[in-house]
Amino acid sequence: MLYLIVILSIVICSAQFGSEYYSEWQSGIDRTINKQSEFTNPSFPIRQYTQIVFPRRFSARPQVLLMHEEIQWGKGKNINYQTYVSDITINGFYINYVIWGPAIIPILSVRWIAIVDQEAEIQYVQYTYEDLYKLRQGFGQRSQDFMISYYPKYPAPKVTAFIVGADLEIVESLYTSIQMVMGIPDSSSMDIRFSTRDFCHVRSLTIAYFISNNYLTLAGSVGAYHNYFNQYLDNSNRLAIRAQKFTRIVPSIYTLEPGNNILAQGISGFDVNVQSGSAYLRVTCEPMISYSSTYTLIYGTRGETLISYMQASYILHPPGSPYHYYYKNYDWIILKGDQVVLKETIQEEKKISEFNIQ
Repeated sequence: MLYLIVILSIVICSAQFGSEYYSEWQSGIDRTINKQSEFTNPSFPIRQYTQIVFPRRFSARPQVLLMHEEIQWGKGKNINYQTYVSDITINGFYINYVIWGPAIIPILSVRWIAIVDQEAEIQYVQYTYEDLYKLRQGFGQRSQDFMISYYPKYPAPKVTAFIVGADLEIVESLYTSIQMVMGIPDSSSMDIRFSTRDFCHVRSLTIAYFISNNYLTLAGSVGAYHNYFNQYLDNSNRLAIRAQKFTRIVPSIYTLEPGNNILAQGISGFDVNVQSGSAYLRVTCEPMISYSSTYTLIYGTRGETLISYMQASYILHPPGSPYHYYYKNYDWIILKGDQVVLKETIQEEKKISEFNIQ
């Protein structure tokens, strides 16, 4: 007995998410503000933006984290500036700079990290003039406590933070000081304390928070107060950068592709005094070499800047792998008796970069 089989070649060409999850991480640095005339001889306010194009297109709209690796500002004047991100797409985003003065900021290097990662969260929190009622007035050591809340999905989160904007009144102050101490994070929140001293008044503060539950991600802060063993804090050498090094042991997965690791660091606190010229702070890292098991973060200053305290935060992540998709073609086969059978004829794994997505 012959059965008539009618085959309809209806091919559904659609990209579907695979069952496996791969986080996507990319990083870069922007040096838009680097001693150009409009920043060394400014007319305030200065508004500047830079378009960042990702080296690789993301599979979805990423989160973007900013941090400051290098900053210089003029002595004896109030500091008032902000950096923030806007117009984030799978192809790139914008970094926005606003400098209100009167302190000149001729150098500001900004590190960025863009991620598509279900285990990570980025928050920007601005503490306003009304919030900082203890830090924006008075004299001597002053501190104020806050709490940062995040989506309650992190049983053992890692949290770190970076200063990305501030309004500091320092005209009558010997020191420019803003320090942060982070508490022990729990599954949904973390306490944080900001402090200042002398006549330095903190009138606003913008902090970028990074929260992660991925055991492969390393995040934290390092810092040191002035003591006799930290020679980088004095001004005996005014030409070279006086640097302090901190070394951390990292998991073996970082040794697989050390050139592609995400190594990012930024300023998260300082207490400086400038006798003349401009204040200068810098954070960087020594590149990991093949089969290295350590990561070294370096921070310091140069010239007339005296550091009583400096803190840097860091984030380490193995090479960010792109999402993988399963691109499938289907043939719908209709048998006699109106029975429908879905037969998968082609199954091919492709990366997002291989798709022609507009």
